[in-house]
Amino acid sequence: MIGGNDIQMAKLQNYLFGIAGGKLIERIRSMAFNKVVHQEISWFDHPSNSCGAVSARLATDASTARSLVGDNLSLIVQNIARITTGLAIAFTANWILAFVILAVSPLLLLQGYLQTKFVERFSADAKVNYEEASQVANDAIGSIRTVASFCAEPKVVDMYKKKCSGPEKQGVRLGLYSGVGLGFSFLALYCTNAFCFYVGSLLVQDGKATFEEVFQVFFALTVTAVGVSQSSALAPDTNKAKDSATSIIKILETKSAIDSSSDEGKTLDLIKGDIELQQVSFCYPTRPDIQIFKDLCLSMPAAKVTTNH
Repeated sequence: MIGGNDIQMAKLQNYLFGIAGGKLIERIRSMAFNKVVHQEISWFDHPSNSCGAVSARLATDASTARSLVGDNLSLIVQNIARITTGLAIAFTANWILAFVILAVSPLLLLQGYLQTKFVERFSADAKVNYEEASQVANDAIGSIRTVASFCAEPKVVDMYKKKCSGPEKQGVRLGLYSGVGLGFSFLALYCTNAFCFYVGSLLVQDGKATFEEVFQVFFALTVTAVGVSQSSALAPDTNKAKDSATSIIKILETKSAIDSSSDEGKTLDLIKGDIELQQVSFCYPTRPDIQIFKDLCLSMPAAKVTTNH
C-alpha cells in the first residue's frame, strides 16, 4: 500500500511540474519568436542568426532552459526528503555503523553519479555542430528546386555528413571512456559494500549491533546515497541548460535598429502612391563587383500595375 501511494505521489509530482514546464516553454518561445520577427533584416545576415539556427534555438533551447526551474527544483526537494529520512533511520538503528557508512558515502555518491552519466553517454558539445547541420538541411530543402536543377544532391549530402562527423567521432570516444568509467564505478560500489558489511560483522561479533540493525543502517544510508547520486545525474545537464537560457536571454534583450511596432513619427491624412526612381545604382553587398542597376529611372503612378517584361 505504501508503494502504491509513493507511485501516485510521484505521478502527481511529475504531472504538476510537467504542466508548469509546458507553460514556461510556451511563454519562452512566444516571447523569443516575437523578438525575432521584429528584428531588422540585417540581423538575419549574421550566420548565427540564420533561419536554421534561429529555428533550432526556438525548438531546443526553450525545452532545455525549462530544466533549470522545473526539473532541478523537483529533484532538490526529493533529495532533501530522501537524505533526511535515511539519516533518521540509520542513526536510530545504530549510530556507530551509521558514522562508518557516512565516512564512505562520498565514494557511493561519486560512483552513482559517474555510473548514470556513463550510461547516458551524454555530449553537450555537439549542440553547435547539430545547429550547423540543421542549417545545411534547412537551406537544401528550402532551395530544393535549385539543388535539383544543378544536380547538387551529392554535394549537399556530403556537406551534411561533414557537419555531423564531429559529433559522431566524439560519441565514439565518449563510448570508450564510458565503458572504462562504468567498470571502475561498479568496482567502487562493490568494494564499499564489502567494507560496510565487514565493519557490520565486527560490530555484531562484539555485541555492539544486531543483524537486523546492520541491514537497516546499510540500506538506509547506502541506498539513499546511491539514489541521490543517480537521480542527480539523471537531471538535465545544468551547463547545457545555462547555455540555452543565455541564448534565449540574448534574443530577448536584443533591440532592433528599426522598431516596426513604433507609432512615432508623422502620419499623413492622405497618402498617394506615386513612386518615382531617378538614376538608381545598386549592387549586392556580397557581390560589389557585379552591377545590378545603373542609372535606373522608373516612374510608377498610383493605382497602376507595373510589370517587368
